[in-house]
Amino acid sequence: MNNRTLPLVSAVLFALSLTAPAQAPLTEWSSDSLNLRFSYPSDLTKGDPASVVHDGNLTLPGVSDPSLMRCLRPDLLAQSATATILLAELDVTCLTPEQQATPKDLLANLAEVVNKIGGMTSIAPPAWYNVGWQKVHMAAAQGSPQGAPDAAPQRLYTMGFSTGWNNHLLVWFFTSTDIQTLNRITKSTVRFGRSAAAPLYPSQINDAGSKN
Repeated sequence: MNNRTLPLVSAVLFALSLTAPAQAPLTEWSSDSLNLRFSYPSDLTKGDPASVVHDGNLTLPGVSDPSLMRCLRPDLLAQSATATILLAELDVTCLTPEQQATPKDLLANLAEVVNKIGGMTSIAPPAWYNVGWQKVHMAAAQGSPQGAPDAAPQRLYTMGFSTGWNNHLLVWFFTSTDIQTLNRITKSTVRFGRSAAAPLYPSQINDAGSKN
């Protein structure tokens, strides 16, 4: 490359930098016991995971299954004005003897609790997919959850993601009052062990309309 070419190359790179979308800053959370790293948008503030546990049950608007909520132990809570991210682990010792015999069979149910509360409707077929080599189950819903506090939003979007990793059964719950915000937080990255960081959910979720 000669000296006359350098200014042209610099000008092209500068133009590309102006048109390329800015990389949203992420906050990393990690757990040595889980051998897991999770990075979420930095405009969400880390909160106290114990704050979503009431009377021994995990409580989150749009997420409900009495048989499982009492056995979920939250590890991470991150919130903004319009979104919540919760990562929890299923306590196998809390399950019934029948459930303890085959706990991994509950992985699909863990993610799909977002579809089981009145007023919420599935907006994406529950599905298994891979994040790198790791198998993850996903479910998504939208609506106005029944039994929510009076101050709860009129419309809520929820997603559940479950996986069995490093001898732990994990579930993420994402909730948002805005579909664009939901799609943004699903691009939070997860790193299982030494694998490369990858979006927890690379696809888009579409609003299914105002009817339940």
